[in-house]
Amino acid sequence: MLKYFIFFLYFLSCLNIVFSQAIKLNKEQNVGLIIGNIVDASTSKPVAFASVVLINSKDSAQKNIQVTDKHGAFEFEKVAFGLFSLQVSAIGYNLFTLDSIYLRTERFDFNLGDVKVSTSTNQLTEVVVYSEKPLIENKDGKLIYNVGESALSSGASTSEILKNMPLINSDPNGKILLKGKEPKILIDDKPTDLTAEQLKDLLESLPGSSIEKIELMVNPPPEYATESGGVINIVTKKGKVGLTGKVTLSAGTRGEGNLATNINYRRQKFSYSANFGVGASVFNGNNYSKRQNIYTDSSNNFNTEGSFENKNVRPHVRLQIDYEINKYKTVGITYQGNINNFNNYSITKFTNINRFNEAYRFSTRQNESEGNGYTHGITLNYAVKNKKNSGEVLRIILNGNIGKNDNDRDFFQQFITGNFVPFGDSSQNQFFNVYNNSFSGRVNYDKPLSKQVIFSTGITFQRSSYKSVLNTSFLNKVDSVFVPNDLLSNHFKFHQNIATTRASITLILKKTVRIIVGLQLEHTQTNFEFFKGNSANVDNDYLNLLPSLTIRKEFSKELNTSLVYRTSIRRPGLGELNPNVDYSDPYNVRFGNPFLLPTVADNYDWNVSLVKGKYYFNTSVGFNKIKNIFNTIRTLIGNGKTQITWLNISNRNEYEASVWGGYTFTKKFRMNASVGYTFNEYGEAEKILYKYINGSTFYTSLNYNYTPTSTLNFEGNARFSSFATPQGRSRSNLTMNIGLQKKIMNKRLIIGFNIIDPLRVQQSTTFTNGPNFALESFNSTNTRNFRLTLSYQLNKMVQKSKLTDKQKKAALDKLKLKKV
Repeated sequence: MLKYFIFFLYFLSCLNIVFSQAIKLNKEQNVGLIIGNIVDASTSKPVAFASVVLINSKDSAQKNIQVTDKHGAFEFEKVAFGLFSLQVSAIGYNLFTLDSIYLRTERFDFNLGDVKVSTSTNQLTEVVVYSEKPLIENKDGKLIYNVGESALSSGASTSEILKNMPLINSDPNGKILLKGKEPKILIDDKPTDLTAEQLKDLLESLPGSSIEKIELMVNPPPEYATESGGVINIVTKKGKVGLTGKVTLSAGTRGEGNLATNINYRRQKFSYSANFGVGASVFNGNNYSKRQNIYTDSSNNFNTEGSFENKNVRPHVRLQIDYEINKYKTVGITYQGNINNFNNYSITKFTNINRFNEAYRFSTRQNESEGNGYTHGITLNYAVKNKKNSGEVLRIILNGNIGKNDNDRDFFQQFITGNFVPFGDSSQNQFFNVYNNSFSGRVNYDKPLSKQVIFSTGITFQRSSYKSVLNTSFLNKVDSVFVPNDLLSNHFKFHQNIATTRASITLILKKTVRIIVGLQLEHTQTNFEFFKGNSANVDNDYLNLLPSLTIRKEFSKELNTSLVYRTSIRRPGLGELNPNVDYSDPYNVRFGNPFLLPTVADNYDWNVSLVKGKYYFNTSVGFNKIKNIFNTIRTLIGNGKTQITWLNISNRNEYEASVWGGYTFTKKFRMNASVGYTFNEYGEAEKILYKYINGSTFYTSLNYNYTPTSTLNFEGNARFSSFATPQGRSRSNLTMNIGLQKKIMNKRLIIGFNIIDPLRVQQSTTFTNGPNFALESFNSTNTRNFRLTLSYQLNKMVQKSKLTDKQKKAALDKLKLKKV
């Protein structure tokens, strides 16, 4: 593992040398880029055919003129470094000047967004000083990546952008993690009620050009302070004026393909966005496990070897409409739809080995799983501001989802003696049908009571309902008929209601010190109603009071620090509560626990952030006191089988530290990295009784970006993680992704090529120890992939100016006359 990491660092060093030489050879090349739209300040309509002049502030003779297209768009390419002003003139509008646009090594691309000009009045000239946003900033405890500030982000997906964010990682199951924990995902400040697979589909299909910024909230604001894994908020932008669109097609050697289309329309106060497409993938791999069973007077071994192939086809649609009723009221609606069709197959060989290390029984088992599922969700949002006090805001968010998942599973197992003589077989099937629906409502209200005091309050309610039907049958060989097995079948309904109310006060002292005090009351009810099976009905009801306190000090615009205390809660979901028995492996039985209680933690964190010029640096240390942890626990039961279920295991102390930062080496080469470490400490009683072990979780990432021109881009990232569990450890290998992107045909066609895991496919090894067994498990998935991506812009984003030198001089003379 270490040699591959060293090789990767050496590879980056070689790249840096090559890039440095390339930069020396091309240092005279102008690479600055400035784009934007000219719109009417009162109506938001585009101002077509306006004259836009870019003027060098040190040498006013250096001027570049363009005329906006019918959508008010303009673009200046290959601009030299320096300080510039932008002058706009159009018939019927005041002369407008946007000052202090600074192109430099660490910032050479600007997307100015909507530049608003006013209709003619007695005021002949309007001058605005441009205050740029850095690509990375730390504001009010949020780490913000201003994607919309980069004009070079249009070729990437939201998923790719997230992978370049510090502190982002994924667990062995592919879940997105923030500082090693599963975060709450928001889009435009609205929660997403999606599964991990549905969320992955959404992030892969959402183009980077539709993203304004991404906010990482390790210590989230009061309305989300109880989230144990922090919050990631993806903020979309309303798009350019007019109709724009993009089609993306990709295919990889691993056996994947994706076709996606993005359509955006914006007209005055109305905006519409649509993302739809279909993706297909094939994953195959192999696995093994070695288990030693330890009894009072003897021990034996149980080994497995297997291979698998998983196929998926996932159509998806996302539609979003936003409307600005007036300057103080906005309303929006979002629809998200996902369909998943899958077909999975695996074959496993089981070997029983006695204490003399002799195999005395074999068996082979074939598992096939085929099914489909869908999810449809609608989100409504409404916001209103006080006309006299813009800081007073009322927000209402309503969300509804319905879904279904059907899974038909067939099992065939053949038994063989130690002398390789067959002596029997069995056939079983399990048919799962799961229906779900959910509704949630959220009301937030913020009001500044004075310049120093801000009051915030809110209420939420979420109701989730599930209906699960599981029918299990065994083949009766006498008459070749499948006979129902009621012991492994059930039928139940599950309901969960979560209601919260909160309030917080923010005190701003001397403009550099901010204190936030919050309190949330949460009530959760869960109910299992069984119509079939051996489980009894289960009702659970718990009430939690969750306080939070943040003290933040800003020493300057670049340096700040904060102390945070908050009580967070992690509630068990249906995946942990569901008592259905997974019969895919009869020697390792899995099921949920409907009696689980929530995990509550007291979190203490100290953060320091420095953002200055070419670099940014953040560090944090923390301590978490976690109570009633629920986790999967494996125990050895009769006949050499293990049982895996969820249990509230014990309390735990967590000590954590992380560092993340980035540096702009040149105007073309940037890099960022992050490292995190968490140490878990258990009580002595749990170590003796359950063989728990103190362990550490470690994760790191390294990302780089090389942009020699505005049409050519190189990116790469490498990640490594090792996770501690109460009974052992799960370790994965180094994963890598190296990408090349080229824009041609006036940037309308984007060609991308990715090399994924070129050195080694994704592998994970897990070691688990119980009171009377020791287990080593290995899983390898063929993630090595060479992927080609083609993206085509359906309409030309900017119509370049066709002015002759004589026409440009006439436009400049007109500007001079208007100034006079």
